[in-house]
Amino acid sequence: MQVDMWFPTVIYTEGLNPPPDIRQGMLDSIDKFHSQHPDDYTVTGDVVSEYQVAKRPEFSWLNKEVGQHCYQYLKQYGLKADLLNIFVSKSWPVACNPAKIGDKNLNVIHPHTHMNSHLSVVYYLQSDPNGSGGELMLHSSPTHPLRYIPFAPLLDEVKYQSLCEISYPPTENQLIIFPSSVEHEVTLYHGNLNRYSIIYDIIVTCKEGLNDDNEMCVMNPNNWMELIPNA
Repeated sequence: MQVDMWFPTVIYTEGLNPPPDIRQGMLDSIDKFHSQHPDDYTVTGDVVSEYQVAKRPEFSWLNKEVGQHCYQYLKQYGLKADLLNIFVSKSWPVACNPAKIGDKNLNVIHPHTHMNSHLSVVYYLQSDPNGSGGELMLHSSPTHPLRYIPFAPLLDEVKYQSLCEISYPPTENQLIIFPSSVEHEVTLYHGNLNRYSIIYDIIVTCKEGLNDDNEMCVMNPNNWMELIPNA
């Protein structure tokens, strides 16, 4: 007998080790952002005009780490790093206040995708290691074949790590990379510390002037030409 598990989704995780002063600088920046929205359980920077934190000097160390690990992620697909460029199109903080046990209907991050990017990157800057919740939940596609086989109530055990979804706890200094088209959400968070994460939207293009077959590539922005309609 042979059993093949085909069509995997590549999820990449890596623990980072920022120098103490670099980490403190990032924390100070997100603390300031959070203080501007103290009454929101969850505030995401991309909806309050705070979507370019990668351009700030205190995040330059993290930018290099994100770039390095995005290249490592893409190599898992067999891509040639010397033929592509990686761009940050958006980058923003997410701050979650700890919820109280029994709290409901708070502004958690509901299931969504990032249709405007190729890769999504999450870096957990701060979270209570003794807390609970606040997981990043990743869901398989609504059209995944397993969603149409009516055997869920009959499962004696989950043989594989995930059939339709998987969760990652908010572990400090952990970096996670996944395709932006994967539906994901964040669950209600409980703890004694605010949960801080930094999100990157990543666009992957081919190198400028690539003369090889580039039919299935996103061209480098330097190759683009804007079309301006007549006034």
